[in-house]
Amino acid sequence: MQTYKYKYYTVISILAFLAMALAGCASQRAYFKADPSVLAGARTIDGAQYIPLEKLCGSYDVRYKWDSYIGTAKIEKGVNEIVLRAGSGTILVNGAHKKMDRSAVLSSGQIYVPMSFVNKDFGSIVGVKTREVTALPEVIERPRIYRIRTVVIDAGHGGKDPGATGRRLRLREKQMTLAIAKKLGSILEGSGLRVIYTRKDDTFIPLPTRADIANRAKADLFVSVHINASRSKLLNGFECYHLSEATDDNARALEAFEDSSLSMNERATVEHSRQLDKTLWDLALTENREESSELASYVCDAIEGARTSCVRGVRSARFYVLKHTHMPAVLVEVGYLSNRTEEVKLQDPTFLDRIAESVAAGVLKYKNEYERTEGFSHR
Repeated sequence: MQTYKYKYYTVISILAFLAMALAGCASQRAYFKADPSVLAGARTIDGAQYIPLEKLCGSYDVRYKWDSYIGTAKIEKGVNEIVLRAGSGTILVNGAHKKMDRSAVLSSGQIYVPMSFVNKDFGSIVGVKTREVTALPEVIERPRIYRIRTVVIDAGHGGKDPGATGRRLRLREKQMTLAIAKKLGSILEGSGLRVIYTRKDDTFIPLPTRADIANRAKADLFVSVHINASRSKLLNGFECYHLSEATDDNARALEAFEDSSLSMNERATVEHSRQLDKTLWDLALTENREESSELASYVCDAIEGARTSCVRGVRSARFYVLKHTHMPAVLVEVGYLSNRTEEVKLQDPTFLDRIAESVAAGVLKYKNEYERTEGFSHR
């Protein structure tokens, strides 16, 4: 009998302990008790619940910093940090990449975040368990329409920056890139796209300005046109670069050459380029890398299909204009001025037409697939 009593009281004690532990956890569980103005600002966008990030941070006394130049918000609480970008579903939580189920949205000058972000990530920053808001206004934003409307075309070099020079005919890169850029732009405009040029004549445009033109226009795509050169007279062919770490010595050398014009203007270094936070680089790289790589592949396929030039393939590098633009971006090297055969071809207007037509075909195929799949949603 004593044994049964002992077991009985032991079980009771264990259950009591568990009950106390659960009660303790419950007492520490803080629910979402934001300022009423935060809830008043909540809205439904694309069928999902969103809440204004700035007001949310203010309610919990979380440090909030919005950088309109790069469209990035940083929120901090103690040692914890989250970085996110307007229009992006990628965030950094204490340096680690995470994907939100929906992108942050910039609306009426405010950045809104999905309630799923509040529940999963913001709560961990402020150290509380949040719960979803249930009563929200009706849908006030139209569903996102995946369209490509604006393309920025960047003719490499210009003015006091001649770029590469041919060995045989002394052709200058700055002149040839401008000719190709204009032909490319004319084709894309004829296909209904809005085209913006970083330069339309023989003018020196600093690299930061080129990137800024694209960012201010909120362009959907950025295509930079260049012509390669090498110490080797044998190298030839078409290359298409997208943003990533330089993967080989040739890519690093080309990076240094194409970015050398930064030193030609005292104002050419923007504050963000001098103090580019690694987290911002990671966000830009992660968000646009797949799209830029896809665009580069379509362009190379079009060149190869037209048999316009020998295709050396899709490559990656950290060119300034790719690193500082906030949309899918590629840099094409349409040939080698250091190769005598290609230099002769590059002086032929018909060859330049074929190059421009092939690049345009790649851009338009990317556009069609992007819109058909609603932003490559099959990935």
